[in-house]
Amino acid sequence: MSITEKNGFQQWRRNLNSRIRARRIDARNQTLYGPHAPQFAERLWVPTAELQYAVKAGSSKDSARVIDQWPANRVIRVIDIDTIRACLQHWRDGVSWEDTGIIERMMRHIREHGKVDRLRTLAQVDARYDELDRLFESVIRAGQLSPRQDLIAGNVREEGGPLVHIGPDGAPYFGRKGHHRLAIALAGNLDYLPAQLGVVHVDGLSGLMRLRSCEPGIDQRQPA
Repeated sequence: MSITEKNGFQQWRRNLNSRIRARRIDARNQTLYGPHAPQFAERLWVPTAELQYAVKAGSSKDSARVIDQWPANRVIRVIDIDTIRACLQHWRDGVSWEDTGIIERMMRHIREHGKVDRLRTLAQVDARYDELDRLFESVIRAGQLSPRQDLIAGNVREEGGPLVHIGPDGAPYFGRKGHHRLAIALAGNLDYLPAQLGVVHVDGLSGLMRLRSCEPGIDQRQPA
């Protein structure tokens, strides 16, 4: 288990709560938007090349919420995100983690807030980035990132995966969760990223239908 993952009991409790949430949200959305409505924690295989922009438009718990307002003023380029940029420098250009500045940023956050991603010490931060190097190498060998259900027993759909919102233009926007996995997909030139559906703008519902068809032969709609 990753150093930043929930422990067994925490995961069990999240799975239970998420199944209850999924049934409630799925039922509501189907009533409002029909049989092809967004599903809570729905897995999408998003073309990595389409993830050019990022926006904080809701959390994982807001998954499948249909919205009519869009924070266009908060949209930024993915490559301008510090964590993404540091990962690309490390995995593409061979810069050490220390020289990317990301270790110091993590430690500064810990000094100010006590922890970050369940990490509290320099040793834990170093261990996390060693772990990410091993993950990157294993993903490159496999040629793709694994869906969450393949990694964690009982995981609800793609909950906990990189968060991807769908904007009013129908395009996918990185939801600022799952930075390292997105960076692995970018640095490894992977075609697709398994992602958890975030919020969907009402004008972008057709974009959801398009993204559901991005990996031929796979039914994207998953039972809770």
